[in-house]
Amino acid sequence: MRQRGHSDSLRDQEKNNAPSVEIFGGVFALLLVLFLLINTFSQASLQERLSDINEGGAYKVDWGTRGSGHVVIAFPGELRIAETSETVRKGAICAEGGPFTRYARRIYQARDRQIVFTILENSVATMAEARNCMMQIMPGRHLTIGWIIADRELLKSVSLDDIPPYIDEVVRERAR
Repeated sequence: MRQRGHSDSLRDQEKNNAPSVEIFGGVFALLLVLFLLINTFSQASLQERLSDINEGGAYKVDWGTRGSGHVVIAFPGELRIAETSETVRKGAICAEGGPFTRYARRIYQARDRQIVFTILENSVATMAEARNCMMQIMPGRHLTIGWIIADRELLKSVSLDDIPPYIDEVVRERAR
């Protein structure tokens, strides 16, 4: 009988380990494919959720089944409709066919929707003009509005990176 040499034992070891390596490689490849599929689907889902947030989150406050509020920012001399980025000068807020009258009618056509005014310092008169306008263009209709007083203290509590530049400019002007 011939004695097994070192090279024979290595050859036997390679034969015994080859199926294990092939199985491990196949399982690893399947896991990679599964990982890529899961990553692709979760990425698509995340993009969809982010686009939903970006579409409504910048101008709408949602109260679930109880309705929603659409933000209009009152400056001392103008209104800015956050959703459409339209600006209406004080004194022209109630112009027939103007941006604010069109927007207000559209918002109040649906049930459980209202306008939420963000009132910067010295802007109560602008908000009151817009409120009176809504009562004038939709007489006899029950209108609800919301408001947020955005004074210096509220604006300090918000990270400056989150404040749109046009609000930041007004706050800085008032602080001078």
